[in-house]
Amino acid sequence: SNNKVFKTGYDKQAFQFICNNSETYELARFLFSDFPVYHYAQDTTSYDFHIVDSKSTLSLRYEEKLLYSGTSRYLLCYTLMNEVLYHCIINDADNHALHAGAVCNKTTCIILPGKSRKGKSSLTAWLISRGYYYLTDELVFLNREGVVFPVTRPVSLKVDSKGIRQLFPKLSCNEVISGDEGSMIPHRLLNPDFETRQPELTHIVFPSFQDNSEIEFKQISPAQSTLYLIQCHVNARNLPEHGISEL
Repeated sequence: SNNKVFKTGYDKQAFQFICNNSETYELARFLFSDFPVYHYAQDTTSYDFHIVDSKSTLSLRYEEKLLYSGTSRYLLCYTLMNEVLYHCIINDADNHALHAGAVCNKTTCIILPGKSRKGKSSLTAWLISRGYYYLTDELVFLNREGVVFPVTRPVSLKVDSKGIRQLFPKLSCNEVISGDEGSMIPHRLLNPDFETRQPELTHIVFPSFQDNSEIEFKQISPAQSTLYLIQCHVNARNLPEHGISEL
């Protein structure tokens, strides 16, 4: 067999990707080379990750289920990353899993909770381009002491390659995976000095994107912030009282 196996894991979840050639192996490495591996569980979730014909059709399977078949590398990567994040979240009862971006510097750690298309990834990327250190643009685990455990992945934006060039004119697009539906940028292109960090949370900003509007910050009440956090809280059913009092 010419299969190559890429392995990674997060907390109690372990993953392996059975790749049938070097291209699919490199796609797995592209997605998960900076995944925050803390320790592996004994049970491993396994995916078959193949190029299946001369037209470069990509196939992604989990057990007997076909998750993706097509030629879009972006859609395949997006599908696989969401699958893996789901398995990281589904049984976690120790932390608050928040759909959020996160950045930090020497004194500040900001999380940016928001539902899809609220602008959290765009704002995360904008902050990185202006000196902040990238943690994640998708998923944060927050423990009861306020320590942020980011799930680091490529930055995913709902713009095509032309949009990427407009947002980041100095960025080399050779390593970016783009399709009509969006683009994934290796975060090291924006944040070359990356190392795994788990900083303490200092600020929460809730992005709300409106086209052709000026940047504006508004302070909100604790009640409003709790409501917004609940909307981004993806493992509430695993926690006592759905985690609301701790939030």
